Amino acid sequence: MSITEHFSVAVRARRKKLNISQEGLAHLAGINRSHMGQIERGLKSASLPTIGRISKALNCSPAQLLDYTHSD
Repeated sequence: MSITEHFSVAVRARRKKLNISQEGLAHLAGINRSHMGQIERGLKSASLPTIGRISKALNCSPAQLLDYTHSD
């Protein structure tokens, strides 16, 4: 699994665990809803600043979303 795919799976899992809609996450992270959808589907890679905003919105560290061994 590529890092982009891993990140997308981790974001979706964390978002669902927190019961946040994709649109809600996009709003909390300050990014476009369609861009958030593309990130979650692994179609687009997130930039480092975007990874930071998403992780902050999900109340976790960027490392947690990028760690291949993390099973949150």
